[in-house]
Amino acid sequence: MWNNNKSLFLSRVLTITAAGVAIFVAFFIPTIAEWYQYMMTVEAAGILDRETMYVPMCITLYVCDALALGALWNLHVLLGNISRDEVFIPKNTSCLRRISWLCMAAGSVCIIFGLWSSIFAFVGMVAIMFGLIMRVLKNVFEKAVEIKSENDFTI
Repeated sequence: MWNNNKSLFLSRVLTITAAGVAIFVAFFIPTIAEWYQYMMTVEAAGILDRETMYVPMCITLYVCDALALGALWNLHVLLGNISRDEVFIPKNTSCLRRISWLCMAAGSVCIIFGLWSSIFAFVGMVAIMFGLIMRVLKNVFEKAVEIKSENDFTI
């Protein structure tokens, strides 16, 4: 039967798997950028020339890969705390705050690269929206930590 422990375990495994994929993909970013530059000519181009997009795309993908690894690390720490039944603690709020800023940073980088390839502008907007959602979740956790702290000190 499916339960909370199995769900938490699955989340941790998927987080580690995603980090492994991000590290693996980092080795192939130049190949991916070259393929995208020459094979995706059907996709709507941005306002800058498609022939000059190789280096900016490599930079964008490396930066986003590093930001993703940072977010996955914070998610791993958060899931580790939850597995130890430490849910409403300031450290979890900090993890959520860092994840939100990392998502917004990745979104900003993608929006800038949207000058060469418009699909990246859309991806950037989605990442920023996800960062805003994480920000709201962080605020909820922060309030819960505050309420828990008050309750712990009440006799």
